[in-house]
Amino acid sequence: MSAFSFLTGPTAADSWPTAPVLAGMSAVPVGHAIDLAFFFPNEGRERHDALMAETRRHLGACVTGIERSLRFALEQQPDVAAVLTPRMEAICWPTICAQPTLLGPALLAHMQMRAGVTLLLRQFGQPDDRLDESEAETILPTNDAAVAEAIVALTEAEGRWLAPGAEDEPMQPDLPAEHFAELMWTAAASIMALVQRSASTDAGMMLPAFEKAGWTLLSEHDETKGPIAAAERLVRRLGERADAPELLGAALGQRRFLLFAALTARRLRMDCAHVADILVMGPVAELAALCRSLGGSDADYRHLLLALRPVRPSLTDAAIIIEAERYQALTEAQADGLVNALRAPRALRAKLDHLRQVTI
Repeated sequence: MSAFSFLTGPTAADSWPTAPVLAGMSAVPVGHAIDLAFFFPNEGRERHDALMAETRRHLGACVTGIERSLRFALEQQPDVAAVLTPRMEAICWPTICAQPTLLGPALLAHMQMRAGVTLLLRQFGQPDDRLDESEAETILPTNDAAVAEAIVALTEAEGRWLAPGAEDEPMQPDLPAEHFAELMWTAAASIMALVQRSASTDAGMMLPAFEKAGWTLLSEHDETKGPIAAAERLVRRLGERADAPELLGAALGQRRFLLFAALTARRLRMDCAHVADILVMGPVAELAALCRSLGGSDADYRHLLLALRPVRPSLTDAAIIIEAERYQALTEAQADGLVNALRAPRALRAKLDHLRQVTI
């Protein structure tokens, strides 16, 4: 479940959008089924939540991009092409909308994180009023060609996420390899299922063609083209300059959230994607631990919470005051202990959390 999880149980029983996931409910964890129900509600329900809409856009656009690549790879298969060529409308995204349990929890969580980062990046151009010109220049050392090249690559990658588009308009699927593979095989299965229903050829005869097309796409996929990888690359090229005390504040003040996440990851020896996930969806206690371990003051923490409001609507003025008071009581030792736990492998932490819940 995410920071945007909704009320469940009797409180929300009357508005529970279960229809799209009931058929596959038993096949997925209950928490994941709840998320799916709200991301893929009944057609009559409105979907105005910003994170929900942006997550669907990233999912749909990446799936549409993968479908186009699969169609191209399958053009040389006459039986398959005979079915797909006349059918120009999308296949994969409507299939996923009808059968959302095709999506695994890790993939959906990654897409939520991408969507949240995109919402945060839309603040770019609205820098913090406290940021002076000399401080802003510290994040753009254009006198180093390698750094300048990395800055351009990051800006272009962020621009792909920010580009306006609908759910069915293709986006470059710059996903981590494991998530790309899951989404690609899901798309391949969706197309193959339609072809099987429409063609007279035996399914066993078609399977090798789809498998070959899938492996071709996997071999061509480059996960380093995404903005998270680009931010990590930029920080590596900055070298020791990435440890400058004022750089974190400058990155946050300029709303360069992926650069901020990459700098945080370097200093705390964490994974950049994990830091980004904490910024978007992690418990507020984890945000506080990151800030304290980085040496952030009370004012720095309040500034961070204010900057994250676009993806954390629960951070009202009153909530920020409460969290700021809790931050004052958080010691550096306590924060470092939590950060050490966050460095553990995600799978290990997930299993430990599960065991704690079932043994209480």
